[in-house]
Amino acid sequence: MPKQPSRAVVAAGVLSMIMFSANFAASGHALAAGLSVADLVLIRYGVAGPLFLLLLLRIGLGGLAWWRAVVLAALGGAPYFLLTAVALRFAPAVHASILNPGGTMVFAPLLAWWLLRTPPETGVRIGLPVIAAGLLLIGGAGLGEGGGRAWIGDLMVLASGFNWALYGVLMRRWDVSGLRTAAIIGAFSLAWVPVHLLLFGVEGVAAHPVEALWQAAYQGLIAGGLAIVLYSRAVVAMGPARAALLPPLVPALGVLWAWLLLGEHVTPMQIAGMVTVIAGMLCGALWPRDRRDKQAAPAG
Repeated sequence: MPKQPSRAVVAAGVLSMIMFSANFAASGHALAAGLSVADLVLIRYGVAGPLFLLLLLRIGLGGLAWWRAVVLAALGGAPYFLLTAVALRFAPAVHASILNPGGTMVFAPLLAWWLLRTPPETGVRIGLPVIAAGLLLIGGAGLGEGGGRAWIGDLMVLASGFNWALYGVLMRRWDVSGLRTAAIIGAFSLAWVPVHLLLFGVEGVAAHPVEALWQAAYQGLIAGGLAIVLYSRAVVAMGPARAALLPPLVPALGVLWAWLLLGEHVTPMQIAGMVTVIAGMLCGALWPRDRRDKQAAPAG
């Protein structure tokens, strides 16, 4: 049973979301410059993967079974990002920016209740509807767009949100540290690199070296490296239900990044949504733990 999270833990989790939130703007910039989605996946794990592999060789699996390491890597690594990328072929990006974190924040408390026997706390129950209202303010108008096949992408995006939620719950259930989990995700996702080279080659990256270097710094070191470590440690300290309140910060802060980096227009309703999401996250993350949770014995 996780203790009441400290402000430093919450701050680390928020910092990871700030790092993740620039992904939509950074990816949009890369695609406009000529890189493909597959190129971005290659850059992320081609840079972060070797670093995490060296770390994993140093710290080891810590007694974790190999099949469990593969499951964690599949839920939070290259397959997770590929699933989201394929979903964008059917549904608009605004759907992904809302349904992915929305799915995580809904599924994580339910999975924690089922697998960890920890019912949602008062702060989580209050924060969830507040965050949902904020997400609707940010992108609700765009959820009706996308055409006849958008529902296929929507289901895939919801599945990716479920995967991210299950990743956090299993990390707690299997008692894996945040640093080791991040190392497992990065190291095991290196398996995608030879697959990409076989299918797509390196022509796309080689044709845009300057943009590829910028993306290597962000995708490989920041979003694919440090942010994964910070978020995984926040899940361990906060518990998966409270930590699931963090991902909705991604679309909220993503609006700000899109304005700063891409010059996109930000409406007053989106600003109100950003404030609402942040308020709901802080409410759920910092709300004092319920008395019954403080008195409960640690789960076996």
